[in-house]
Amino acid sequence: MQAEPAVRAIAIAMLDKVERHVNGVIADTDTEFLHQFRVNIRKLRSLISLVKKVLPTPLIDTLRPKLSLIASKTNKLRDLDVFILAQESYRAMLPANFESGLNELYGLIAKQRQQEKNKVTRYLSSKDYKATIASCAAELSLNSVFETSMALQSIARVVKKLILKRYHKMLMMSRGTSCQSPDENIHALRIEFKKLRYLIEFFMDLLPKRSTGKIVREIKKIQTVLGDYNDYCIQIAFLNGYVDDTLVEMSKSLSGLIAILHQKKIEKRSKVEGAIADFFTENMTNEFDLVFETAKTEDLR
Repeated sequence: MQAEPAVRAIAIAMLDKVERHVNGVIADTDTEFLHQFRVNIRKLRSLISLVKKVLPTPLIDTLRPKLSLIASKTNKLRDLDVFILAQESYRAMLPANFESGLNELYGLIAKQRQQEKNKVTRYLSSKDYKATIASCAAELSLNSVFETSMALQSIARVVKKLILKRYHKMLMMSRGTSCQSPDENIHALRIEFKKLRYLIEFFMDLLPKRSTGKIVREIKKIQTVLGDYNDYCIQIAFLNGYVDDTLVEMSKSLSGLIAILHQKKIEKRSKVEGAIADFFTENMTNEFDLVFETAKTEDLR
């Protein structure tokens, strides 16, 4: 297929996946429904960003703010869910005398979670949400206009070019990452790995199966390390937001948790640096260049 109609078809299918989880989120029978709802929104947003030179500008300008709005409506609820799901591990980190403070914290979190869940339910049940989704689907269902030359190319050719270009961008980013690099640099590289994996998995059937499968396995390994490190950063920031000197016992428990998580974060940092060095080897660069060699000399401007 030509690139533009192929991407439109994939985007419509992903939008359908988003919709499949809405009833589960509203029913609130399992937090996994919200997680999958958000994952599919994120993947759809990534797809549009990754292949933006394939789609017409008006379509991108329409979809981006709408999908961003939908995602933002569920951010806080997911943050609260993640913290609640980690309750047992947090309790295991602290001595028994911190239990009353943790109970106070989780009581507060439970109330906030219910309030936020009600907000999300109202939004997903609203005419505004349904109109937004319908508008996105309608825009994607329009006939291709082939605004750019890349939109006319075969999707397989375009994808190979984009994967190779993204890998070499990440390779340059990795060379600027060291033990002195701020967390923001690690976070940026983690996001690039996520986008690279999405790009490969969206179009896996168009790529050399054995070689691409091997690359994806290596990407998953480093994503685990980078993801664990990022989780510590997020958890520390989340907990800091609840420190309140007027709530003595709760603040003591929070301080204890933050201190432990900070130490775990420090220990994980060396693993992050090692994982980056282990991934971006000469062999890996050669592997990417070989698998996606049809695009090596193409100009993506």
